[in-house]
Amino acid sequence: MNKNLIEKIAPQLTELMIKKMETLTEEWRKPWIADLAHGLPRNLRGTPYRGGNILMLLFLSEIAGYSTPLFMTFKQAKEEGLNILKGSGSFPVFFWKLYIRHKETRKKIELADYYRLPQEQRRQYDVLPVMRYYPVFNIDQTDMSEQQPERYASLTTPAEPKDYSDGLTCEVLDRMLAEQSWLCPILLKSGNRASYSPTLDRIVCPEKRQFPEGAAFYTTLLHEVTHSTGHAKRLNRPFGACYGDADYIREELVAELTAALCGAMLGFATTPREESAAYIKDWLAEFHKEPTYLFDILTDVNRAARMISERLACEQEPETPGAIPAEAA
Repeated sequence: MNKNLIEKIAPQLTELMIKKMETLTEEWRKPWIADLAHGLPRNLRGTPYRGGNILMLLFLSEIAGYSTPLFMTFKQAKEEGLNILKGSGSFPVFFWKLYIRHKETRKKIELADYYRLPQEQRRQYDVLPVMRYYPVFNIDQTDMSEQQPERYASLTTPAEPKDYSDGLTCEVLDRMLAEQSWLCPILLKSGNRASYSPTLDRIVCPEKRQFPEGAAFYTTLLHEVTHSTGHAKRLNRPFGACYGDADYIREELVAELTAALCGAMLGFATTPREESAAYIKDWLAEFHKEPTYLFDILTDVNRAARMISERLACEQEPETPGAIPAEAA
């Protein structure tokens, strides 16, 4: 991992996360990720962003009040005949690029060519993940509304709001529950506590009928499902030795953000559970103390989201809408 690069863009990502967290209180009622009417963050060509960039750009759009989570680079803006408004600040979108290099000759080959090689020949190459980033601007930071008013109107006109009242369903999650096909047992029972036991490797969640909104049920379920991805035989994350210690707080952050990411990709708003508010001050302290802390969190969020998405993809029948794509991170 390029530490210099991380140190360069980590402060902006961390500042955004801090601003988001500072809006939370013990009386928090707002969704963790605003229910943006225009879908997930994407570039001007309509290509969605991936992984932790989804969460960061959703948070940025909410905090900055952008009309739609549509972003572009400076070069893309110029190609479209648009100008970036004076005083506008960019935001970093990061990604990983794999470099394949022969161990002896140091000759580089493309990733596609590497995968065509037999397993024996692959061992002769080093696979080097390198992080890159590029700055982007939101559509509202350009003069598109003046230069291309019709196009701007079509991109920013709100869609019909979704109904998140009782009875909301999520087909792939419902099928997973019905067939008990998750990586560990999930027990739905009438109660007032949701939990995951690493010792028993089992999830317990209140029944769906107990939740005023279906979105809250699925969010709670995804939170506990995320915890289960950290089991020693899966992604092997530390859960913390006791309630409220550093590892415990970190794992709660991973679970909250992964549930938010998966919920957004499945098409329903996500709301943090009430007990999460008690940790906000501790979370903020960690972010202030170490700006790169967020990168470590997002790494685990991406891994957990990928594991969940790949499992749910197995639940998806052909042409079924609303399933998480395999590339969730």
